Amino acid sequence: MSARIVVTGMGAVTPYGVGLDPLVAGLRERRPAYGALREPAVATWPVQVGGWVPELAPDQLGVIHNKLRGMGKYVRIGVLAAQQALTAAGWVPGSYDPDRAGAFIATGTNGHNAEGLFPAFAVSAGEDGQLDLARLTTDGLDRIHPWWLLTAISNNLIFFITHFLQVRGPNTNLCQAAVAGAYALDRAIEALTRDEIDLALVGGADTPVNWQMMSDLFTLGFLASGPPAEVLPWQPWGGAGRGAILSDGAAFLVLETEARARARGASPLAVVEAVALTATGADDLAPAEDGAAIARVVGELLAELPGEEPLAICGAGVGLARWDAAERRGLAQALGSRAHRLYGAKTWLGHAFSASFPLEMVVAILDLQQGLGLTHPEADESRKADLVHRVLVLGQCFGENTAGVRLLVG
Repeated sequence: MSARIVVTGMGAVTPYGVGLDPLVAGLRERRPAYGALREPAVATWPVQVGGWVPELAPDQLGVIHNKLRGMGKYVRIGVLAAQQALTAAGWVPGSYDPDRAGAFIATGTNGHNAEGLFPAFAVSAGEDGQLDLARLTTDGLDRIHPWWLLTAISNNLIFFITHFLQVRGPNTNLCQAAVAGAYALDRAIEALTRDEIDLALVGGADTPVNWQMMSDLFTLGFLASGPPAEVLPWQPWGGAGRGAILSDGAAFLVLETEARARARGASPLAVVEAVALTATGADDLAPAEDGAAIARVVGELLAELPGEEPLAICGAGVGLARWDAAERRGLAQALGSRAHRLYGAKTWLGHAFSASFPLEMVVAILDLQQGLGLTHPEADESRKADLVHRVLVLGQCFGENTAGVRLLVG
């Protein structure tokens, strides 16, 4: 990239709480943000472990709370995280040209709101207990909220962010699940280096802890399942590789060129040095067992980096045996003997799905900035790197979609 792109602000909402302070505290304590679900009622769910973000209190969103009432929870936590990031970067609506501010956002791939139909289904059963479509049209329709279909469509978040935060420049809404944030980041960098915008809001929000999403991913064999006592404690790259644990979450970063940031007196938190993306589509569900996709992405990220410099690596660490084994093989191929400190943010946060990549970028920056020293319990001590300034953040998703970013912190 021709211009140095820097991060000047960050915001997050996680099961730990609202803001970066609860996130740092949870990570410092190595305390999982997920556990046995107690709300909402999950007795009929195929998976009963996850990281739940409760509904925000009205005062947490201020005057815009009423305007977001009725929207999906991911919209509210996403707007709040984006607002936090802008404030942390020293920007407030009115202090920038709205047409020179862009939003590049990753959101869920569908509504995930089948629960909104449950009251209608409850009064529409036939004598055999099965759904009676005739009863649904007569007795059930009045129990479906007229906004049911509109409250959770994927582009709601980008609408409310661009509207409330006065971000009217180039924008992108991506629904590529766990690597969507990397594609959003890549487009934001392009817009900044082409001087289309002065600042970019990059991030995502998702609330996959719901009956529909968990049912879909459970059917695909993607989730850790079974009683909480069997699933927890959970760890990627080790144990039984039972599957992922989903968590709600939102995270946003503000990006600018370094020249513009320093001209206005902002102190960069990190430099975005390189982004790498690849997708083969060879397998709809799982990465190739040889780890070639991870090796390719990591190789691109390291192309201009001295071979002896140690790194931190925030790996994808999904928690599925085949996925994790492929990632470790790919890392071994690409890293060789380079000293590194490996960890997976999902170890503590769970999998925020569409929000996972920007959220794990935030974690990676905080790890180096705050000296958290995150590491995997089974890391190879002989190759462990303690003092590092660069970190790779990696993501993997279906269709062998693989992505990564290299960040310089400090």
